[in-house]
Amino acid sequence: MACSRPRETDRAFYYWKQRYEPGLAENAALRTLHVNRLYVKCFDVSWNDVNRTAVPVALADFKTPFPDSLQVVPVVFLMNEIWQQKDSGWAQLMAERTASLLAKQCARIPTRQISEIQLDCDWTRTSRDQYFSFLHHIRQQPFFAGRQISATIRMHQVKYLGSSGVPPVDKGLLMCYNMGDLRKPGDHNSILDMDALRAYTGSDRISNYPLSLDLALPLFEWDVLFRNKRYTGLLRQLPLDNRRLFRKDGQYTYTALRDTALQGVLIRQGDVVRHESCPPELLQKAAHHLTRQRQPHKPAIIFYHLDPIILQKYSVHELETIYSIFE
Repeated sequence: MACSRPRETDRAFYYWKQRYEPGLAENAALRTLHVNRLYVKCFDVSWNDVNRTAVPVALADFKTPFPDSLQVVPVVFLMNEIWQQKDSGWAQLMAERTASLLAKQCARIPTRQISEIQLDCDWTRTSRDQYFSFLHHIRQQPFFAGRQISATIRMHQVKYLGSSGVPPVDKGLLMCYNMGDLRKPGDHNSILDMDALRAYTGSDRISNYPLSLDLALPLFEWDVLFRNKRYTGLLRQLPLDNRRLFRKDGQYTYTALRDTALQGVLIRQGDVVRHESCPPELLQKAAHHLTRQRQPHKPAIIFYHLDPIILQKYSVHELETIYSIFE
């Protein structure tokens, strides 16, 4: 069977914190799992309603040098709202500004460690033309010369290929998470759900996608708060096993038994909390599904994201097993 042939992969993690200062746990995970690539967010580009322009925010602070053994992939997250500016020169201006700031952010990283740059934007049909024009122009910027450009691809952009279009880049990164409706009440997992994954990818949408696709899997969890069946916000690490405060009602849902303040948020009696996570067994199922649609290239398999608290939830063996499914 074709899917049984061994293949090479690049093992990778995302690093999504504003300050790059990994501790012992993160460095140990990178070494033990033989990770050779790190995708590092450098800054976001957001829309400023007051000035009616795009502005860079959350600039990364690289306190610690990157290990020589790692290829570093700078990532820029671009809010979809910035493409509401429809001036003909806007895409080129954005490309010039983004490339200039990125070059400054990466000045301390040895050139040989950067062979790829990633652009992250959840574009839509209405923003597609401006965003794709931006991608065309950014390729012409000096900092991007001789480097691969990758773009993140959401699940809906694979399923609805005709209306979404294909970004003019060298390869894509398929985000295999956040595939459900976070704000919809009910007992479900919006981060990763096998029925949703199958519905989005079909039997051949990945294998037939016009770009080579790297694959990202989630290692995060959160608690989704609802009041009167309305989405209220996201929290993390609530004491849901405290039976004086919460009652477990479903596979993912808990009901608050009394008013209580947690993490500076007032949770009222009757509020519903949905705990969403990505246990190893679920990640293995997703990995097996994705390997059935192999493309003929060496993919990067990326965990989102590198964090000491998250790493406590998974053993090295569990992460190694997931990586090895793709190999």
